[in-house]
Amino acid sequence: MIAPKHGGRTHGAIFALCALLIAGPTLARALTGAGTLDSDVWFLLATGREIARNGIPRTNPFSIWPGQGIVVQQWLHDVWLWAWYTRGGYTAVAVSACVPAGLLFWQLSRLMLDAAGGKLSRAGLAFSLAIPSVCICMYISVRPTLWTALLCTLTARIMLSYLRDGRRLVLLWLPAVAVAGVNLQAAHWPLLAACAAAFALPNPHELADPAARRAWSARALPICAALAAMCAASLLNPYGADGSLYVLKSLGEAAYGGAIVEMQPLWVQLGPLFAVPVATMALGPIALCRRSGARVPAGAAAMLLAGIAAGVLHSRCMWIAGLFCGLCCAFGLAGALGEPVAHPGRAAAAAGAAMALIAAVSGLAVSLAPQSGGEAGMLSVTESEMSPIFSAIYDAGSDALVFSSDVSVYNQLEWEGFKVPCDMRPEIWGEGIAGAGAESAYREIVDVLQGSTSLEESTEDWGWELFLVRDDEADALRSGGHFDELAHGGGYTLFELPEGGE
Repeated sequence: MIAPKHGGRTHGAIFALCALLIAGPTLARALTGAGTLDSDVWFLLATGREIARNGIPRTNPFSIWPGQGIVVQQWLHDVWLWAWYTRGGYTAVAVSACVPAGLLFWQLSRLMLDAAGGKLSRAGLAFSLAIPSVCICMYISVRPTLWTALLCTLTARIMLSYLRDGRRLVLLWLPAVAVAGVNLQAAHWPLLAACAAAFALPNPHELADPAARRAWSARALPICAALAAMCAASLLNPYGADGSLYVLKSLGEAAYGGAIVEMQPLWVQLGPLFAVPVATMALGPIALCRRSGARVPAGAAAMLLAGIAAGVLHSRCMWIAGLFCGLCCAFGLAGALGEPVAHPGRAAAAAGAAMALIAAVSGLAVSLAPQSGGEAGMLSVTESEMSPIFSAIYDAGSDALVFSSDVSVYNQLEWEGFKVPCDMRPEIWGEGIAGAGAESAYREIVDVLQGSTSLEESTEDWGWELFLVRDDEADALRSGGHFDELAHGGGYTLFELPEGGE
């Protein structure tokens, strides 16, 4: 009797620890003031408002240079956020992340339970969910990544169902997934196709036996047909081929200079320690599956390895590795860590509801908690504190060219109705999307910030009229005597060149 009790306590401790890993990072973001919001919210809302009022834009409505083309890759998500804003302001926008977050963890739970064939315990389910949760926590926000993760999870469920039952009809869902993906986040819809394609790979034991090879071939052909249908379905977006090929047309723009932190390689952020999570995610599932004798589909293993490779090169892709690491672990944990979940459907729904609640609390915390001066709401406070700067820019004229040492501020200027020379979507300003001869100040600003070009040289080349810098950078402009201070607020200071200044 002692051993079972000890085992029960161990399983309970594992469940509690994993539950903490699932909820902790999201709640920690709320405590640090970020919650479900980040600076992208401004251009997401601005674009949603533009679409709701004027329809899908073909030329960039935010560019100070008229006539530049645009592809709004997450147009459907933008409209979704705008709808929340019209119903409940910034608070509703912050809380809106609870919907895709809840749906994601509901379907993630179903995916893990499917993989284990109904033999996953409560502790095993929590363990399998903890890994993707830690990896995707920073995207439990107003950004569209949650939708892509949800669709990737659905794709994996479809493929596991097909491998298990051999029913070809289930593959008919894949084109619908592609349509949803290309309209919610066009840059990532190829990930969904890659996920489906990975499950067409043969398992190692199928390569040696002729009969097994024939069975694999018969299994893979319908997947190939479904992939062709996904590619055709991806054209069903407002921009047609431009939307479908968005990721190819925009390659390299966002990675320029390594200025966007999440586009940096993992070793830049973690140093030599980056090898620890990489090795753990690669070797952990192997150890679990070898111990239990579980056989992981080649597609799941391939997506895990591809996700790790992508995450090492661009840290924002680590959530892909986390999702498939959890999936591979679920195969190895079947029948381990206690009795199987009695009601899998209820357990999955409970997991989704719990994450939806956590995301809602995070959104409410950042929206309602008192900020500086006792005023509540991060976005409202930021808007209020920046109002002197907005007024000064308005007085300077709608065509005033503003240099900002923080490119994310351009996002907010778009929301306030100003025209800008770039924003934190550098890919839509490049020639691949905006068209030949398109202008974008993103690379120029990165060059100034990284010291390869001086601000004086940049001003001479680009004709900057206003200069918006962080307060800790303002003394450098004051001390030179070449700039006049116009306004300050929200941690920023606005300068202009004096009359006749160079």
